[in-house]
Amino acid sequence: MTEQPPAPAEPAGNFRFAQMLPTLVFDAALPIGAYALLTGIGVSTLWAVVTGGIFPAVNILRVWIRSRRLEPLALIVLTFLAVGTSISLISGSVFFALVKESVLTATFGLICLGSLLGARPLLFYIVRQFVAGDDAERVAWWNGLWQYPDFRAAQRRVTAVWGITYLAEALLRVASALVFPPAAVVVLSPVMVFGVLIALIAWTRRHLLAVRERRLRAQGQRAS
Repeated sequence: MTEQPPAPAEPAGNFRFAQMLPTLVFDAALPIGAYALLTGIGVSTLWAVVTGGIFPAVNILRVWIRSRRLEPLALIVLTFLAVGTSISLISGSVFFALVKESVLTATFGLICLGSLLGARPLLFYIVRQFVAGDDAERVAWWNGLWQYPDFRAAQRRVTAVWGITYLAEALLRVASALVFPPAAVVVLSPVMVFGVLIALIAWTRRHLLAVRERRLRAQGQRAS
């Protein structure tokens, strides 16, 4: 049996959940606060929901101003927000304004599952952005891990879990908009979004680290 080459050394650097704080503020706290403030002063529910959707777009622009680079995923999010807001205002539908992000979530889930048919699944690239960013050394290290069958299987497994979870989350958010009043959905929706995201990130990190530890143990046993 051909022995696998040793894993490339991991460069320094770690993802921290504190990095998500600005996104939590712009995508959750500010929309909820804006909705409460605007409806409190008599603004219609539709306009209060639509106004809250401005803050995620502002966050994307904030990141672009800092990095001078607009990621394809951010561009897709902006497009969905713009189209969804326009349809909400034209139709006058509060329901559509509440669930427009669910369309994006469901689309992302389908893209995840569809990418399993490609050479490398979507989460390979998303996780690489988390752990490597624009650091060429860390990008090369991450790409080098693709040589290991357990790493490839783990990336596909993670991508499948993300795809299925986001499809379920989108359906659940649409159901909540049908059952609960708009004020409750405005609060519940970002809680679900970030709850699911944080849980997925935590599980993905733990799962990939466990896969790596098993591989390193196996290599150590073969070497001894």
